[in-house]
Amino acid sequence: MTEIHITADSDYWTGASTLALLSAKQAQRAIVITAGNNDMVRRIEAADICAIQCPMGKAFGALNLSRVLRRIEGDEFNVYVHSPNVRILVENALKLVGRAEPINFIAKNPDPEFPKVEVEQPGEEETPLLMWLGNITENCGLLELINELGRKSDKEWRLRVVGQGKAKIVSPILKRAKSLGINHRIEWIGYSDNPYEQMNGVSAAIVNNQHSVAAREFAAASIPTYTNLSDIL
Repeated sequence: MTEIHITADSDYWTGASTLALLSAKQAQRAIVITAGNNDMVRRIEAADICAIQCPMGKAFGALNLSRVLRRIEGDEFNVYVHSPNVRILVENALKLVGRAEPINFIAKNPDPEFPKVEVEQPGEEETPLLMWLGNITENCGLLELINELGRKSDKEWRLRVVGQGKAKIVSPILKRAKSLGINHRIEWIGYSDNPYEQMNGVSAAIVNNQHSVAAREFAAASIPTYTNLSDIL
């Protein structure tokens, strides 16, 4: 039995790719099919998981995926889709595969374990270091966090932002932090292949919800997570 984990992340790595990779690592035999770029493929392969690149956008997404599925060696397959926006595309692709071996579309994805990770603890005398992790989008909550931190400039805090986004979204957030006079207290890390490396010295994390992939990653590093900044400062 081979597990096939599909993620439609293309420009940016999201929680869908994290779940696909963790699920594949915890299977006996698995492949990750990704719409991602070469850097995403390298990140998957660095975990000793076979990665296959497949464009899933536009009109030929289902046809492209069916061709990939047709070439994979094996006798029976379970297919899991970690990006909900391509679920119908995958179902259509499976109708086009035309191979004798059973290909089972599994509606419920695995719930992979997030292995525990050791990170450096913050020093007792150090200014509390907060961390935000994720892709910077219009509704990611980062701008709201910056505005709230601006109202708490009298408190002791630093912020580490780990993530990337389009310039038209990121630039206004950077300008807002500067206009509030708090930019010097913020580390703008950008994208990181290994978010755990960025958790060294972090006192607490800000997340949108406690069930997100980011929250589970922080929990794996034993870093407390909060959705409300007022619970920390």
